[in-house]
Amino acid sequence: MKKKKKCKDCECLFEPDPRHPKQKYCTREKCRKARKAQWQRNKLANDELYRQNQKDCQNRWREKNPDYWKNYRKKNPAYTAKNREKQRARNRIKRSRNKARSISTRIANMDVEGSKKSKISGRYMIIPCDGEMIANMDAVIVEINEITDICKESGHDCKDTTLFIPKS
Repeated sequence: MKKKKKCKDCECLFEPDPRHPKQKYCTREKCRKARKAQWQRNKLANDELYRQNQKDCQNRWREKNPDYWKNYRKKNPAYTAKNREKQRARNRIKRSRNKARSISTRIANMDVEGSKKSKISGRYMIIPCDGEMIANMDAVIVEINEITDICKESGHDCKDTTLFIPKS
């Protein structure tokens, strides 16, 4: 009796073709399509020439069929309405993520000036930006010192110690 394997798509047991002992999908049409789709995803991800060829083919098809999507939307109004609502939902999610991302990059961007090293020690006033309530409504004055300067003054090893030195 031949050893059976579990299909990667439908999870049914099948006997692999003796010519293909590493076979992972059964011979059902649905599973063959899943195998082909997986192959294409891998090919697009890893083969630049294949990816470029696919892009060129799609562009040529679009040039030959410029009104395809316009006609499709006319013929399928229910699909079009459903798709537009889904796109609105995706746009709302994307906007909320971008808004959060843009706020966080403005607050915690570690490499604002690229490769330029600048000294950040000094006195700064924190105020809300763009109407966002990032900081308190009232301005707060803070003093920022490089930790190496504090370590030198206090004689502590900065690798092992976190210091909070209040100004008197």
